[in-house]
Amino acid sequence: MQETNDAGRFLIVLLVITFLTGAIVLVFKSDYRIRDNVLSNLEYYPHIKLDKETD
Repeated sequence: MQETNDAGRFLIVLLVITFLTGAIVLVFKSDYRIRDNVLSNLEYYPHIKLDKETD
């Protein structure tokens, strides 16, 4: 049973670290937004269309 608890605890810690890292990236890297990512990937995904309201 102890191994299950350790694995669950590890996954929860990993999830929290991942969430916090993502939040830090969004706060400090202002050009990391959906619109900018789509524009930079238009060559790879030409079927994606942008709405003017996308931010």
